[in-house]
Amino acid sequence: MAAQNDVNPQQVTPEEFARLVKGSSDEDIAATVHQAGTADVLDRIFEGMEERFRPEKASDVDSDIVFEINDEGDTHSYLVAIHDGACKAERGAAEDPKVKLTADLVPFVKLVTGEAQGPALFMSGKLKVSGDLMFSTRIMTFFDQPKA
Repeated sequence: MAAQNDVNPQQVTPEEFARLVKGSSDEDIAATVHQAGTADVLDRIFEGMEERFRPEKASDVDSDIVFEINDEGDTHSYLVAIHDGACKAERGAAEDPKVKLTADLVPFVKLVTGEAQGPALFMSGKLKVSGDLMFSTRIMTFFDQPKA
């Protein structure tokens, strides 16, 4: 992944991003995201979540989900709001989310690209969940997983 020195997050599809992550070391993933701009990459990931939302998988959901991604001392918070069969993702947090997921940058990137599974990250302490733990196990099923 380190060879991808000119990654423009707005021009990378979720599938291309998943291919960049697949088989890359944690160091290479972090270096590439930092080079491209962590906030820009995270913005694109959450934009992709809106695009890949599967309303039929979340038909009974009316919830706010907060993701907190920690990277080099900074916390990037994103709100994923699923209401009335629609998904809206934006920077920020919610007053009282149904669940809050907290992870460092690399485990989060692996989670959203399908290179790591939420339960395994949770059990290893790399993903922290506050709020509705059972609901948290369903979150990634609300979105099409990019194929590497």
